Amino acid sequence: MGIGAELRAGLAAAAPFLLSHHVPAERHRCYAPVVFGRRVHVCARCSGVYPGIAAGLVVPAIGPAVLVDLRLVAVLPLPALLDWAVTTFTPRRGTNGVRTLTGLLLGYGYGLGLTVLVSGPRLPVLSIGAVYAVVAGVLVSRSETVA
Repeated sequence: MGIGAELRAGLAAAAPFLLSHHVPAERHRCYAPVVFGRRVHVCARCSGVYPGIAAGLVVPAIGPAVLVDLRLVAVLPLPALLDWAVTTFTPRRGTNGVRTLTGLLLGYGYGLGLTVLVSGPRLPVLSIGAVYAVVAGVLVSRSETVA
């Protein structure tokens, strides 16, 4: 097999994960619109995360101070983490609307955190990120033993 054929095969295998990182058994966590006659799976949480990041980067420059509070960086990711944990460790499937909303909050927290990290007190943001990374890492490792 030539390099071109290998590249095409690799791209074809990766294509289903371009807009959604979910395996077929988890496609209920995606929106599935038909685009140009083809069904496309789009991760529900990520569809909220990316606009949230954009808002978190823009609002500090133009929005009211209440929307730029460092405490938001600590609190806004929590609903997404809780929703993910509940739908991973219990039989509850959740809804894509909730996933998108919690993704929007998560994304806003990410964008705001990045803004503060670049322009403000770095240690609190890094500490918040480290706590979430440890908690998420422990939960992900446990989810793999449950699956």
